[in-house]
Amino acid sequence: MKKLILLVLALVLVFSSVIPTSWAQQKITVVLDGTALNFDAQPFIDNGRTMVPFRAIFEALGASVNWDEASQTVTGTKGDTNIILTIDSNTATINGEIVALDSRPQIRDSRTFVPTRFVAENFGVRVYWNNSSSTVVLLSDKIDPSEDSKYIAATDLKDPEEASNSINTATKGSITFWHFNKDEGPNMVNAFNKRYPNVRVNLSIIPDKDQQYQNKLTSAIRAGSGAPDVFTAESAFVKRFVDAPDCFDDLTTKAKDIKSNMYQFALDVGTDQNGKLRALSHQIAPVSFGYKKGLALKYLGTSDPLKISQMLSTPENILKTASALKSKSGGTVALFPTWEELFRTYLGGRSSGWVVGNKLKIDQKMLDFFDMAKTLRANGYESALDQWSPGWSSAIAADNKALCWAIPSWGVPWIIGSNDNKAANGGRWALANPVYANYWGGSWMGIYAKSSNKQTAFGFVKFFTSDKAHLKQWSIDNQDLPNNKDVIMEFSSGSSYTSSITGQNNAKIFGSIAEKINGKLSTKYDDTIENAYDDVMRSYLNGKIKSKDDAINAFKDKVKINLKDIYVE
Repeated sequence: MKKLILLVLALVLVFSSVIPTSWAQQKITVVLDGTALNFDAQPFIDNGRTMVPFRAIFEALGASVNWDEASQTVTGTKGDTNIILTIDSNTATINGEIVALDSRPQIRDSRTFVPTRFVAENFGVRVYWNNSSSTVVLLSDKIDPSEDSKYIAATDLKDPEEASNSINTATKGSITFWHFNKDEGPNMVNAFNKRYPNVRVNLSIIPDKDQQYQNKLTSAIRAGSGAPDVFTAESAFVKRFVDAPDCFDDLTTKAKDIKSNMYQFALDVGTDQNGKLRALSHQIAPVSFGYKKGLALKYLGTSDPLKISQMLSTPENILKTASALKSKSGGTVALFPTWEELFRTYLGGRSSGWVVGNKLKIDQKMLDFFDMAKTLRANGYESALDQWSPGWSSAIAADNKALCWAIPSWGVPWIIGSNDNKAANGGRWALANPVYANYWGGSWMGIYAKSSNKQTAFGFVKFFTSDKAHLKQWSIDNQDLPNNKDVIMEFSSGSSYTSSITGQNNAKIFGSIAEKINGKLSTKYDDTIENAYDDVMRSYLNGKIKSKDDAINAFKDKVKINLKDIYVE
């Protein structure tokens, strides 16, 4: 018995020694512009956020504060900023706008605690976490940002949540970075330099109009000089650089500790034909069916996403639903605005990619789709619009044209939101599962194979594709969906991330679809082959090509002309 007790005590000592500091009782210090704040109750960490007594923090930051016992709310006002926090609520109100909270205000030992970072940052105060000394460092506009590092006792800031804006001054160097997107590129550099101010990132933005970006990048890589240390590639052409020699460096070993939290399809897209991981993505763009709830309820008898998903779950159900919709609406509302919406998901239902063993492979799903598209057009189940045309865009806000659009994760704000002014009020749109799981868009990044700055370059790639605090904030700021399962799980776990457009937790929906996507279908020939398929399909549906066999032969001919390096039967 004595030996057993000693063994138990030994185990307790061993395991207690490895409890993360965020779980243990810590003495937290909060310092504002170099002066420690005094609290009448000890701050603590909850869900990765430092919680402090509300009155002391508001008053220290120069805000007036009020507590309403009846509604259990704290109101702080400073200048034009008004913050309202409610006990045990995972949302707050800033100047009338509802925003999500990571950690809920709470009462502990008769004291009301609020999240430090949330309050301080919304009053324009910079927040850092010194992990080695368990100190929250608050810096107001009285302190020049160039002096911030002097106010932080340690530069090795390791807490993944509280250090979301922490400065790492130890990492230094210089890299070149190329991007094709004038909006995303500078934002990426700014996000990185907030954490790593001593790394100089020389950014070049080259628009990809007429493949200008791709051609310039290819020329630099072939010449062996002038290529950037880090570069991005859009989903339409990423495989060209992943599979090409001397383009992306091998990240298989470098990324082994971070890839487990990424979605497999995104890893597969970034993996070359020899199984080497070459590029990583910070985002995912699964495709759903976005539908108009009012039309669905009126003509299909339900607007429930689960029931609509079932109605669109198989090719047979799709045709049955399209027929019912046409009949009930008197032919005024089609199921889709164009056959292209359904094509986006059909691509994900294939068993093989377009090219297998250097030979064109027309999967049975693509053969079947000739029949499906013809049936949709012949019966008026689609509105015969062209994707991205003015008619297609205006039909999004109309209630007399079509029911369903293919909506990737980025499409909620940029397809629905930007074309339907009423969508932002909620109630008009919802998301349903697609017939086949697929993705639409996204970008990947990697290191140039012959870069002389690979360590610093990978630091940039690693930060942008795996840092959870950064990915979370980036996703919120840019209405993006991160390629990070932990962040997606957090977004999916509560009502804080309910979309104002769909009224649903979009992260939960798209995260579920992402798990089913087959990234191995992607090849470097996809955009060329799919453009050929698109051209032939338009001619077939318009009657310029008379039969399915003729359409298939015309498709093969186009591929043969456009791609000389693959075999076409």
